[in-house]
Amino acid sequence: MGQETNSALLAQFEEHLVLAQLAPSTVVNYLADLRTFVRWGLNHAGPDFSLATLTSDTIRAYRSHLLEDKHCAPATVNRRLQTLRKFCAFTVKIGLMTSNPAEGIQLVQTDGGGATPAPLTGKQIEALLNASSSEQPSLARRDTAILMLLLHTGLRVNELVELRLDDVQFDHPGVHLTVKDGGRGEARNIPLEGEVRHALYDYLSIRPGVEGEEHLFLSREGRPLSTRSVQRIVSTRARAAGLKGVSPQALRRTYASRLLAATGDLALVSKRLGHQRLTTTMRYVNESANR
Repeated sequence: MGQETNSALLAQFEEHLVLAQLAPSTVVNYLADLRTFVRWGLNHAGPDFSLATLTSDTIRAYRSHLLEDKHCAPATVNRRLQTLRKFCAFTVKIGLMTSNPAEGIQLVQTDGGGATPAPLTGKQIEALLNASSSEQPSLARRDTAILMLLLHTGLRVNELVELRLDDVQFDHPGVHLTVKDGGRGEARNIPLEGEVRHALYDYLSIRPGVEGEEHLFLSREGRPLSTRSVQRIVSTRARAAGLKGVSPQALRRTYASRLLAATGDLALVSKRLGHQRLTTTMRYVNESANR
């Protein structure tokens, strides 16, 4: 059923592009990008994957796949995201979707053209965490917990914003985080020790109680944080610390390189990062080491 729906939507979208009098080469490129996305979706979520029911989480997972698994250039990733934005705008126009799930997905920032952010040094980490801020104390404690989690768990931003309160487990054998892996229905457990655990306790002690809201991290208004908000938190702290080129991706790479240096266990790093293949992790840490 999913594949039939996908084929029908691709045909409708092609007709829409032709009627819009786009250049034939542009139409071909849009359709090629969409077919590549559909192939990934069928492999990622199974035979029921459908273009008719796309979500922002699925598109974020695809963005991560292009960057981490395929190691695509930023320009390639951004072109494919723009294709998805145009397709989803088309589905809104024909009444298939009520809003465009690709609209809020941030394009890849190149920071002067570098596709691979460098891991932070110990001094840079210290500067980032100790940076002064004019924010409310409660927000500063929330932001510190976010930075600590990114540095000590290697979470992707979309995984962090989707965390729920019950994903923080306090039972035996110790405090750990349960991270759900997109549409696969799988999960990975990451231990929380020392500083990161204390930072999370500190935040939870002042987290606003909003009835019916189970997201772990909330905005000033008590709403779940967006990926863009987390990216802004990281960049704001980095500027306050006098650091350049610091992004959530840089914090994820920092976690990977430090864990590998401490354990020498590439398989453990791969498992913690949520990679599906060991070769992906090998390329990932080699890129970081060569920066």
